[in-house]
This record gives sequence, structure tokens and C-alpha cells, in this order.
Amino acid sequence: MIITPFNEATAGETLRVFSVYADFEASRHAKYVTGAIIKLAGHPGQFVTEMWKLDVLTANETIKRMFMRDAARADVLIVSVSSLAQRPGELIALLDAVTTVKPASGLPGLLIGLLGSEENLSHELDWTVKRLIGCAQRANRDFIWHWMGPEALNDFDWLTENVGMLMRRKCVQREQTSLKEAAVA
Repeated sequence: MIITPFNEATAGETLRVFSVYADFEASRHAKYVTGAIIKLAGHPGQFVTEMWKLDVLTANETIKRMFMRDAARADVLIVSVSSLAQRPGELIALLDAVTTVKPASGLPGLLIGLLGSEENLSHELDWTVKRLIGCAQRANRDFIWHWMGPEALNDFDWLTENVGMLMRRKCVQREQTSLKEAAVA
């Protein structure tokens, strides 16, 4: 796997990547994709990453609010579920709640679904993808998804274009903010 970072114009931007996963296998995929996003965006050290296991969110309301705030602030929100044998209803409900929290930037973010594997294709995929698309639209995020099968993470072409668009948006926003600050000064 070869990952080429974006050019210097997009480098230097702080990127927030937030992952929620259902199980150990899903966490491994989320970590791997997070690493690929960091490499694509360039300049390590300009990143804030968080990973939450879905089960933790049932602990109490304070933790749930913290999750929702941090997820809403993220530029990239990764949802990783290794099996679609059952509908991830509580995850969708949680993402619906996240859409009610105002994001830190006005920029469209990215919602990435890492879903099941090709071995467990089911009618649940259609249900899950449609719900994730709805969450992404309400949260002003672009949506992409990918299988989590054994060969799924050998190639990140499916990710490159979307991360590039996100980084270019962040760069434009930074330039506009700099111009406004210069005009005020």
C-alpha cells in the first residue's frame, strides 16, 4: 500500500478524527483507516484522534454528552461495525443525536462507514447505509463506506479523494479567516 500525502497547501491543517467501533475487529480497522487518513493529510502531529467503543456510551449521560460534543467537532467521523448480522440501531440513534450538536467549524465533514465484510452480505447493509447517509446529510458530512473484509484495507483509493476534498476545504477556510483577521487589524 502506497499513500501519497497531499501537497503543502493542505499540510499544516489540524485534523480531528473520531472513531466509534462495535468490537475488537472493528477497532483494528478504524485504527488502520485513521492512520491512512493521517498519512494522506500529511504532517504528523497536526491531528487529534479519539476512539470510543460503542458499549462505553451506555455508562452515563455525562459520557454520552462528551461523546456527542467530540464527535460533532470532528472533521472525520469513522463508524466501524464488523458484523451486520443485526441492525446497529443504537449506533444510528447515537449518530442521530450527534447531528443535533453544532459542529465546531462550518465546513462539511466526512462520515466513513466501515461495515461488515463481504462474507456477511445481507439485507442489513442497505438499511445501515441508508441510515448512515441520513445521519451524514443532517450533520453536513460527506458519506463514504467500505467493506471490512480481509483484503479491504490493502488499497485506499476509495479514501483519497474525500480526504483531499476535506483538506482543501480546511485550507480555504484558514485562508479566509486569515484575510478577515488582516482586514480587521
